[in-house]
Amino acid sequence: MTSSPAHPKSVMDMVFVVVVSVTSFLSVPSCVIIIAIHVKCRDLRTTGRSMLVQLSVADLLTAVGNLMGVLWFLFSSLTIFSSIASFFWTTVTALSLFLVLVRHTHNTVHTHWKPIWLLCWGVPTIITAAALGFEVLGYDPKITQASWCWIDPKTPHQPVWNFMTGKAWELLAYFLTIVFYTAVRISLLRHKAISDNVLSHRPRRDGIRDANIKLMFVPLVFIVLRLWGTVRFLLGLVDYTAANSPYAAWIAPLQGFGDTAQGFCNFVMDVIFSPQFRRRLFCRTSDPPATSSSSNCRTTSISTVSGQHEC
Repeated sequence: MTSSPAHPKSVMDMVFVVVVSVTSFLSVPSCVIIIAIHVKCRDLRTTGRSMLVQLSVADLLTAVGNLMGVLWFLFSSLTIFSSIASFFWTTVTALSLFLVLVRHTHNTVHTHWKPIWLLCWGVPTIITAAALGFEVLGYDPKITQASWCWIDPKTPHQPVWNFMTGKAWELLAYFLTIVFYTAVRISLLRHKAISDNVLSHRPRRDGIRDANIKLMFVPLVFIVLRLWGTVRFLLGLVDYTAANSPYAAWIAPLQGFGDTAQGFCNFVMDVIFSPQFRRRLFCRTSDPPATSSSSNCRTTSISTVSGQHEC
């Protein structure tokens, strides 16, 4: 996060700083909790939750990078890496939902987990290393509002570097996520009547579908939250003056919220709204360590993307 050193801080700049700080402090512990649950509760380690953990790692780094915005160099390299990784894992999550709910192939992501992991973390590493190697990181001192400014304006082909180090992957993630989500929604609507008749006698299948439908909120949250930064970036490409005018200042706090709040929102959707987590929390906090309580906690299980079990 940078703002022009010579420009006095406006009210919107202060709002931007407060919003980024609050959402980052919410996202950091939220991501840590998601990761800790994955490490602690082995029976919750499904492929769907594993993807959410990888996404949480990326979101955690993004939130930490935003909190370290004063150190622009570290901020730029860290957030380039983590943002691209977040785009990749969001797209993989949408793809896995498409494969399970539309193509009915439950083990594809689980079977190819290692190459997927290498792709989603390897490509961001290569791009970040290239940006560091070519020394293109910097900020634009002419910008009069708080914003993300990661490429030095004196860099040759600056728009190309802007797209390659973030926005191109973000737009691609938007497109693929919308395509996969639309296909999933059409499939669910098309088979709703059949599902109501067949799955009414298959509570396990019903649990699988409910778990994967809940996972659909991950790409939806991504689109809604990240949209504002993309709108501001594209506005800056079309009309640089308008993007930095007071009329567009209201977008900055929305961008700051959206770019750092994904980890917190995923925590709310996957943990706070999860009956499995609430049941586990209740079992953990019960006064007597009764066998029946523990048994009840473990008897109800559903499957998510990989078909593995989840308490």
